[in-house]
Amino acid sequence: MLELIQRNQECPPERGLHLYDKFSDPPEFTAYRDFPERIAAYADFFREQGITPGSRVLFPFETSVPVILSFLGLLELGAVPLSVKPFVLNTPKDGYQEFLARVARDHDAVRILNVPTLATIDLPVDTLPLPPAGLRKAGARLRTPGDDELAFVQFSSGSTSFPKGIPVRQGALRANLTMITRTDGRKPEERVSSWLPLYHDMGLVGGMLSCFAIGCDLLLAEPVTFLFDARGWWEHMGRERAIGTVIPNFAVDYSLKLMQDLDPEEIAEIDLSGMRSVYLGSEPINLPNLEAFLDLMAPAGLRRDVFMPCYGMAEAVLLVASRPVGSPVRVETSPSGVPAISVGPPLAEFAVRLRDEDGRVCAEGELGEIELAGGSLAAAYYGTGLPILGEDGYYATGDIGFLADGELFITGRISDRIKVNGRSLFAADFEQAVEQLSFVRDGRTAVAQIGADIVVLTEVDREAREDVPGTRARIVEHLVQAIGVTVHAGDVHYLKPGQLPRTSSGKLQRRAIVAAYEQGRLEGLTFGLES
Repeated sequence: MLELIQRNQECPPERGLHLYDKFSDPPEFTAYRDFPERIAAYADFFREQGITPGSRVLFPFETSVPVILSFLGLLELGAVPLSVKPFVLNTPKDGYQEFLARVARDHDAVRILNVPTLATIDLPVDTLPLPPAGLRKAGARLRTPGDDELAFVQFSSGSTSFPKGIPVRQGALRANLTMITRTDGRKPEERVSSWLPLYHDMGLVGGMLSCFAIGCDLLLAEPVTFLFDARGWWEHMGRERAIGTVIPNFAVDYSLKLMQDLDPEEIAEIDLSGMRSVYLGSEPINLPNLEAFLDLMAPAGLRRDVFMPCYGMAEAVLLVASRPVGSPVRVETSPSGVPAISVGPPLAEFAVRLRDEDGRVCAEGELGEIELAGGSLAAAYYGTGLPILGEDGYYATGDIGFLADGELFITGRISDRIKVNGRSLFAADFEQAVEQLSFVRDGRTAVAQIGADIVVLTEVDREAREDVPGTRARIVEHLVQAIGVTVHAGDVHYLKPGQLPRTSSGKLQRRAIVAAYEQGRLEGLTFGLES
């Protein structure tokens, strides 16, 4: 990775990192040709602070130029950043402090980078100061790390357990960055936009490091910038002629919600005709919303083949499969009878097989757990020695899907499977169906099978709370129509806002939700209001 950044010293002076506080304002610019001297100076500063090769540094990854250069400076030094979520105001302070303490303890962190958001946090280890502004080391050249050297540690989403540390080695990082840039075909003279958090693999590897690897302009912002101005982001990409980005499905749903009332004339003022590749991953794709968004943005010139549904995970650094550039979204009926979206063929570097519940390798068109081998997979979790790969070299992902014509379709997680009369459905099938109803808040539904019951937990608007029996009946009827399953009205419960816990990457913590439901810890449940 560092040698790729060194190569970018030959880039034109106007090419580099553009960091936006607001999409409508000029960005803070850092030229790629300045990176080597600044990174080397940061490495020297950290060395003077007592950091040595192999030192483990707890790294709350804020989106700022000093933090980004600190990350790269630690890599240049050979230290190991433990990339974790920074503290944000809506995070419970006690829980965040406990999280930091556990990561520091489990992974023997010697210091924690003293980023601004930690000002009010009790820290588990001594702080490592950010380097002073303006540091440079004239004439410095970055080293070329060996393939087996540990670059950094990223963490699993934590949807079913405490996040696991995943070691990212330099060789695996180089390999996956090559896969990403080969798949979308970007060129050094092009521009890519990202607002994804840098502590998450999609934001760090897919959004940022892939740009540094190829030397193309990175138009970077914090996630909150998108949340405050989703329309402004699309306008910004058109204005800056970005050819691509990487986003979760949530971004499509959220943009549709905020922009659906715009007139075609207003949409036409946004020029997205130059966009070519939008990686779409991280969570189940809501097909009706994706189609509606494409219809909405057609006057802006957004082509229907621009979205690239993809599949990846931290254990593989990131990318495992993707729809090719310029290939329309493909939808097939899954073996369970519900629509499924192709994430394209697995990348050539990976071997993929699917196995059913009896351990039999599935044929095409059969539903099974996805298992991977080869490519950029890590061998074991960091700090525990627990193997990622099985004895035969395959990693059991916990994801369920099927193959058709060599393409991979993801239907859900094993832990989210809901069995009804021999059909294997998934929580996302129910959640997306429920959220099609106008009175249900987007992204605020969790469905789980508890014993023989299918329980629906959702946030709704005032209309639904004023007519609980009527709106519950509408949910029950809609689920019958959408997926052919009857849910008892008494198992549909309305929540107060903010009751559904999520991982650092925004995924529902389903085990925690089920436990809270069973233990009566979810406030505001509408138990028995009509029965």
